[in-house]
Amino acid sequence: MADKNKMNRGVQQALYKYLPGSWVDFTQSGGGLTYAVHVDRWNSAPLAGVNNKRLLRVVNQRVHGFADASPDGAAALADFPHRIDEDSCSVLTPRAGEDKSAIFTSVDPLVFVCSSCGRFRQFKDYDAFRQQEQEPCVCGKHMTQLRIVAICKCGHADGIHIPDCPVPGHGTESIVRRGSGLDFICTKCGKRVPLNFRCPKCGQKMDLKPALDSAHFFPFSLSLIDLLDKRKDVFLDKETDGLGEKVILAQYLGLISPQLYEDTIANGAVTGDSELEERLQREAGELRAAGLDEAAVQLVLDSKRKADPGGALFSAIAQVESGISLSSASTLKLLAEQIMEYDELMHAKVVLSLEDAEGDATLVRDGIQPDYTGAARAMGFSNVRLCSGVPIVFATYGYTRKECGPEEGVRLRGFSQEKGKSCVYATRLETEGVLFELDREQVLDWLLRNDMLDELDLPQDRSEYGLKLWFLDQLRPERIKPFSEIEPTDRQGIITKKIYTLLHSISHALIGESSQICGLDKSSISEYILPNIPAVLLYCSNSQGFSMGALYTAFQTYFDRWMKSARENVKECIFDPICISKEKACAGCLFLNEVSCQHFNKDLDRAYLCGYFDSQSQHKLTGYWEE
Repeated sequence: MADKNKMNRGVQQALYKYLPGSWVDFTQSGGGLTYAVHVDRWNSAPLAGVNNKRLLRVVNQRVHGFADASPDGAAALADFPHRIDEDSCSVLTPRAGEDKSAIFTSVDPLVFVCSSCGRFRQFKDYDAFRQQEQEPCVCGKHMTQLRIVAICKCGHADGIHIPDCPVPGHGTESIVRRGSGLDFICTKCGKRVPLNFRCPKCGQKMDLKPALDSAHFFPFSLSLIDLLDKRKDVFLDKETDGLGEKVILAQYLGLISPQLYEDTIANGAVTGDSELEERLQREAGELRAAGLDEAAVQLVLDSKRKADPGGALFSAIAQVESGISLSSASTLKLLAEQIMEYDELMHAKVVLSLEDAEGDATLVRDGIQPDYTGAARAMGFSNVRLCSGVPIVFATYGYTRKECGPEEGVRLRGFSQEKGKSCVYATRLETEGVLFELDREQVLDWLLRNDMLDELDLPQDRSEYGLKLWFLDQLRPERIKPFSEIEPTDRQGIITKKIYTLLHSISHALIGESSQICGLDKSSISEYILPNIPAVLLYCSNSQGFSMGALYTAFQTYFDRWMKSARENVKECIFDPICISKEKACAGCLFLNEVSCQHFNKDLDRAYLCGYFDSQSQHKLTGYWEE
């Protein structure tokens, strides 16, 4: 409608709270009345400067991952294209500007009730409401909006209306509200008017909820470290049989030099042996024509074969193939992208090491130098650094109502189409974060000490190369689904679950304490987990915290206090002993909101960090942080 309300909100806030399909509060300009309003649509524009292809590929994985985890299968999805890609979907962001609002809303529900006499007024549409908005009740009192909506777990929702009296002919004219709740009666017959609504889409009974209750709208969001070097995407797409992915793995494992890696990416393809031979034979013909004898020609060819970088590259690829047992192309791609994300962090615009932070803290602490590196080693970290200017893309791709998990009857719905395409709403932020990389050898020793692995499961080669190769090969990232627990159905499943649970628990424990150190609410700090490294990035997920330099200050000045606080406080939960013995983690200790957690608070175990002795089984679990 032309006269719908207009709202201007921050983009970051809009992605979580002011999405199409949700209800929010709206106060008229000048401090007027406050209404519950429905977010109808955005004034959107394409989001430029991000790797849309990769973002939509991950969204496609998440959406179909929800269907895979649901007992309803593909029926758990609604309003999504069969495949989410650049052909079927647009990546949009609210259009910023003072001349136009980014968010369009309409007052809903359109039922207003008098708090004095109980009469109600029900408007047929927004135009009718605007015409009579200021009119009082017939008793002279002000009428207030009945802020109740009817929701269904299939995703449908609507503002309630007051139905006719069940006695034919009585209609709605004599219906009044009794009390302050939802008890409506007909004054003609005294009968109660039931507010029972059936969903027009699935036929199920709808629940009545306050319009601003968070349970009626659960947005599904994700964050990605944006990989803007699109040459790598082209390189990965062009190569077949996983050659591109294996080149990326080879450089991470140190099998090829950084220069050879860069030259290969710039070239856009792996040069094959046959191509080299064709080129050499052409050169051989030119040498013979110039008068060189055959012995001299062969000497030149052999020299060029030995010097050709392709030989080193194919040797490295062969070593990767012999060291990694993966056969799935999709898993190789997940590994390659994880390594590229790790490289992005290691080469961020601004990097502050623990050693540099120690020097900075010495100035603040009157010449007393803290032992940040020792604190990190004591916590089982091999590398900790602050990374600033990290490009993070935040995206919201759908929503559920009533329940957020993939349960029976729950539908994950996409947003309404714009210009014939489905929509993913996103924004890009350059932020700061702290990268925590676990000591791989210490992780293996912890697994062995707790009988989570046998000695035969461990790598024979404990060099940096051997340890990196083991974590790439043994952890299976495709087993880590955002909506369900990791299933330990085989050896790789057990290894993946144990190490991911350790890393995930560490992440949540550190986020929980970071709010005390840096002054930000813990919902403003999010996690980004790289399980095969294994590492986690804790980053500031709002622009305000980044501009304050909150994490930078905490890392630079209070890192040792942060580590000590996390180590001590993880030992206790207000719900112990039930939490530590049965639940393993709960809202009183490790749980975070969905905005901060990548894995919906699954695969968490506080005992992995602080240790636990089970008196019934007489089994002692040694914690990773246990002294």
